[in-house]
Amino acid sequence: MRGRITVLVVDSDRDDLERAVEWLNAADYEAISAEDVNSGLRGLYNYHPDVVVFAADLAASDGWAGVQRIRDLSDIPIILVASRANQNSLQKAFSLQLDGYLVKPIEAEELLARLAAVVRKTYNNYSSPTSTIFRHENLTIDWKRFEVRLDGRPVHLSVTEFKLLALLVERRGWVLTYDQILTHVWGPDYMGDKSKVKLYIWYLRRKLEADPAQPRWITTKYGIGYTFTDESWGAEEMAEPLPNPRGLGHRQRRPITAA
Repeated sequence: MRGRITVLVVDSDRDDLERAVEWLNAADYEAISAEDVNSGLRGLYNYHPDVVVFAADLAASDGWAGVQRIRDLSDIPIILVASRANQNSLQKAFSLQLDGYLVKPIEAEELLARLAAVVRKTYNNYSSPTSTIFRHENLTIDWKRFEVRLDGRPVHLSVTEFKLLALLVERRGWVLTYDQILTHVWGPDYMGDKSKVKLYIWYLRRKLEADPAQPRWITTKYGIGYTFTDESWGAEEMAEPLPNPRGLGHRQRRPITAA
């Protein structure tokens, strides 16, 4: 994952949307704007952001619909910016496992503080004093900075993509079953959902493999699962310490539909 965190901001209020994007860019986040739910879903699929800031009018009959659609499709952290807060709305936010709840009007400091807390909670699970850099051929993974590079160029991975890659590299040479991958990356509630694994393997291959249709690194063991090949790796590479990819909280979600 590259150094800058990508944040998708969904808000039908153009002024509020522009302000939020300005604040995020000034704070060195990469902001993607969307003025409605549909464009937000397109941004979710096309850009694989690390966090979603979603503004909703909870007084409207469909106020929760957009939040629910994103939550149904992805396990991405969501910060809700609502027009009001009461016991029912807070309970609903809790049941959807949202990562933040702010009430309009909000200030830059409030949004950035909440976002920083979400990022720390999400990413710090990967860091450890022994984490270092993994190298193989033209692939480099910096566990401390959560950066992946190919030929020296940064590759942007979402949280889930990074978790999956970390698991595959940690267990390189072993064939991991679909359920093993689901349990470690998404949690035991996902067992049996092969489509989710296939989707994110496709994401990784598209970003990391020279020819995703004929992968060299992330290979398929048909009917069983996947492996990150350890062919030709030297002893120094095998000795590199790796992170524990189990850190993030597990949530029950359905996958984004692959093309």
